[in-house]
Amino acid sequence: MSALFSSMNLGNWLVSLLFMFFCGVLLVSTSGYVSKLYLRYTISSDAKNMLQQYRKQVDSFDGKLEMLSKLFLFDCMALDRHQLKHITYNDYALRRLSLHNLDGSRCSSFEGASGEDTLAPLIHALSARSSLWVTSGSRNEQNLLVAQWKGEKGSLYVHMEPIVTEAIRHKYCENCVLTAISAANNPTISFWRGDAALFSQPILFNTRLDNGISIRVYVSDELLSIYHNKTILPLLLLGIGLGFIVLVVLRFFEYRKMSLHALVEQGILQREFIPYYQPIVDVSTNSLYGCEMLARWKRHGQGLISPMEFIPYVEKSGQILPITEQLIEKAIGDVSKLNWGNTHQVISVNIVPDQLEQVEVLANSLAVLDESPLLSSQLAFEVTERKRFTNLAMASQVIETLRTQGIDVKLDDAGTGYGGFSYIQQLDIRSLKIDKMFVETIGTADLKLSLLDSIIAFGREAKMEMIAEGVETEEQSIYLAKHGVTLQQGFYFGRPMPFRDFAYYCKSMVARQSLTKRFQIPPTVLYNTNLAD
Repeated sequence: MSALFSSMNLGNWLVSLLFMFFCGVLLVSTSGYVSKLYLRYTISSDAKNMLQQYRKQVDSFDGKLEMLSKLFLFDCMALDRHQLKHITYNDYALRRLSLHNLDGSRCSSFEGASGEDTLAPLIHALSARSSLWVTSGSRNEQNLLVAQWKGEKGSLYVHMEPIVTEAIRHKYCENCVLTAISAANNPTISFWRGDAALFSQPILFNTRLDNGISIRVYVSDELLSIYHNKTILPLLLLGIGLGFIVLVVLRFFEYRKMSLHALVEQGILQREFIPYYQPIVDVSTNSLYGCEMLARWKRHGQGLISPMEFIPYVEKSGQILPITEQLIEKAIGDVSKLNWGNTHQVISVNIVPDQLEQVEVLANSLAVLDESPLLSSQLAFEVTERKRFTNLAMASQVIETLRTQGIDVKLDDAGTGYGGFSYIQQLDIRSLKIDKMFVETIGTADLKLSLLDSIIAFGREAKMEMIAEGVETEEQSIYLAKHGVTLQQGFYFGRPMPFRDFAYYCKSMVARQSLTKRFQIPPTVLYNTNLAD
């Protein structure tokens, strides 16, 4: 991380600080909306807890009322009065109990309290004997849920304490939260706690219970302002933090890109890029057609770096050009030690379209070839389709120049890139390599198998040289050979290998050819994963 920030000059620091501040301000600008969401979440959690409490009360009303009714004689004499006060005193959830007797007498646990004349129905039938009511005085009075039980001797009224709603009412600020409870069949009858003026505010939270009771929550502008102020600083810090994270990520990728570029440059100077060789076999004669040279990066003191880690980058950065020059020089020096000058074996080198649009780019490589015992016809270039040609006319001229020197140009990964078979016609390419993605469909029901057959038919009709890549099984090899593709490359014949192993492989080919002639073994049977490794 220190290396990351040490590379940042004062100007970058200023830009970074402004960006982080901008992110903070951007989040602060949403603080009103965020604070409302936060308040809604907080109050809804409390309101849901409150509803659960009332749900438990309402669900248990019927059983409680039946049990309580058995404790009274419904005559408002000494025993009834004692029970009223005793039960209310010992149950914190009860505010008041009242009895209405059939003889017209009434008594209450709190004498002098207003009666049940202001009750309005909320749920008419909790059961056959019980119902739920709400006191319906003015909105500034305390409104309570009241359960009623009716029997043969009279009625019992249970006034419930609004414990949970009272807690919500004062939890945030004084009278700044209004909770209203209503039944679906009586939408105008509400039970609330808080300032009735808050009914004019938009509903902050609304939900409904299974029994039809719903709750609405209103809050004051004062409370919204409090939560808005609470969220400004956290949102500012969060925005700055997010801005910092974005900058770190961007700087990391920029630094990594710069680092990779510098490491590649260092690798070029120290000649760390080395060639690996994968054999190409002619299965019709069990002979070595040649090989494909593949780039590998072996950093000093480290192992091999996968081509996928650097090839896509160096192709875009242009560093592939000096890398290819070094690899061709090393490869020609290597195969010269195998006396390939006395054979017709070919070494194929991957290049990008840019290298075929400037003849001088390949001049150094061709100069190395002139000084080696190899014939120019033993060097071939495979142009990949990962990048487009930008100047097809120039590329066509360069390819023709190479062809006059005996150097073939093959279309690599035919059918998978940008130009496809249009390049074959426009550039007069006479050799193609069939990509692994088509070869691996052999023996399967994949629709691409028909494409493989079409590519082979096209190549055969055009009298083109065809090489199949990615051959990994005997079945694939035999299928291709039967369809006329006898030049094959893949793990079935040998993996990419350093020169020392490739030299040994070339010598082993002599023994394999001898076995073929002596015992008349079909060429493809000689190859399997054990021999290939």
